[in-house]
Amino acid sequence: MCSRSAWEDRLRTMGLSLTALLCLRFLVVQALEDFYDLPPPRFEVEPNYPVPLGKTLLLRCLGAYDSFSYRLYKEALEEPLSLNDSCQENPSPVFHFPNVTQAQAGRFRCLYNFHSFWSKLSEPQDVLVADLFEKPFLWATPGLSVPLGENVTFRCNSSVGLDKFILYHGTPEKGFKTINPQSVRKNEAIIPLLNKTEEMNGNYRCYGYMSSEPHYWSAASDVLVLSGVALPPGHCNTIHLIHVVLALAALGILLT
Repeated sequence: MCSRSAWEDRLRTMGLSLTALLCLRFLVVQALEDFYDLPPPRFEVEPNYPVPLGKTLLLRCLGAYDSFSYRLYKEALEEPLSLNDSCQENPSPVFHFPNVTQAQAGRFRCLYNFHSFWSKLSEPQDVLVADLFEKPFLWATPGLSVPLGENVTFRCNSSVGLDKFILYHGTPEKGFKTINPQSVRKNEAIIPLLNKTEEMNGNYRCYGYMSSEPHYWSAASDVLVLSGVALPPGHCNTIHLIHVVLALAALGILLT
């Protein structure tokens, strides 16, 4: 049997070996992390416009091919993101929310796992949830049939005290263009479109939200359809010409 001092010497030697092994493991892991310096994933939100309550939301975390798992983090706007916060982990790159609620509104990031190493965080993406306030009222002056080259002004008004507004031009199928107001006063946004072109024709709708809660949006306003074309130089209005012809014909009958 070994004496007590022999056991102490052996344990001391094992302790030194264990320390050396832990240091070696740390160096190996650090070297592997440097080697597998995984780039951040591409993070996509669908749809890329405010999602009405109860509709479907898809968040896609597109990392390295054949990644093992994916994590989704929701940020607090006032605080830096903490990876110790609660998150969602998924074996698929698509996080599917079939029935959107207010809880899905916010700013998100994602990352992916590849061979036991986690990537860098993605760029943040904002999820905007609509239908949390009543829809604003949208109208246009001087009207919706505006010749090319003329000016038209949209006004978006809220009856519930919203102080931020966005005008959307387009359709979900063909994509939207967002237009920021020139000014906001008394819960009303003023959005002038100067020197109208043919590309400005089409569907318009507006949303409102509170600046203190930028991810909680109103319902969409009723859709307005802007139209109108330019009349070429020397072009005579057909309807006006018909009226003139009829008036001359009537005058001829009276004179005969």
